[in-house]
Amino acid sequence: MRMKAGALMVWVFATAALAAYGVPVIAAAATNVSIAAKADSHDSFGGVVVNQAVTVAGQEFFQYFVANWRDRDLSERYAISITERPSARWGSQVWIEFRQRRIFQAPLPTARAGIKALSEQATEAVYQMVADTEVERLLFREPDLGPDEL
Repeated sequence: MRMKAGALMVWVFATAALAAYGVPVIAAAATNVSIAAKADSHDSFGGVVVNQAVTVAGQEFFQYFVANWRDRDLSERYAISITERPSARWGSQVWIEFRQRRIFQAPLPTARAGIKALSEQATEAVYQMVADTEVERLLFREPDLGPDEL
């Protein structure tokens, strides 16, 4: 049985929400998602890193990024998405989204040896942007704007 991408995302988020509330999930075919073991935050989807990479290089970037991301303090609080757009002519582009905003974008290097270094740089940049976004969200209150419009 093959699911469409939207249905898979809904299924993944539903199983993550159930697991966060202690409901046992019987089968999880989550090959495209990495979920943190502990979710201490109020965000029911915290710790989810969605993989939308297509190529081998994109999958390798995802694996390195998640390994570095999990080593960060409090990274299990945030849900992020890694998306890849492959192109034979221009090379693959990879970007990372947090709260439906693109916070990192870079071309994947053609040499696979450079992917690990790029993933380490991406982890640094993304973690800093996520922390800055959260501080800004907590400190800045504007009655005319919704929380996601800041």
